[in-house]
Amino acid sequence: MTKRLLFDTHAFLAFFNREEGSEKIKEFFDAVQNGETEGFVAVITLTELAYIYTRNAGADVARLRVMQIRGSNLNIIPLIPEIAVEAGLLKQPGISIADAIIAASARSVGAAVVTNDPHFSALGVEVNGYR
Repeated sequence: MTKRLLFDTHAFLAFFNREEGSEKIKEFFDAVQNGETEGFVAVITLTELAYIYTRNAGADVARLRVMQIRGSNLNIIPLIPEIAVEAGLLKQPGISIADAIIAASARSVGAAVVTNDPHFSALGVEVNGYR
């Protein structure tokens, strides 16, 4: 069975900004691009990235980053009612709705989350760290 990975917003930020761990994230992306791994992104991650990059670098950079993700081999998981309800059931104090949606999206496809956010484990998903 092919490994399945869902990339969290922070993984994309670390990768695009060449932060610590970006080399490991690139290895994960390369595995997706060459078909060794099945890769996913929750649609809410596109919202978060558009917001963060618009605030920090402008709308053109935000659109470029989203376009790069959409042009990759990553499967975008839409926010369907079942994922929305699962996210509401998973949501805990101190964890954002977006992260609950990301966790529910990962669970819906049986993927581990590529992240360094420790709270994803508390949401019942496997985590692949990159630092």
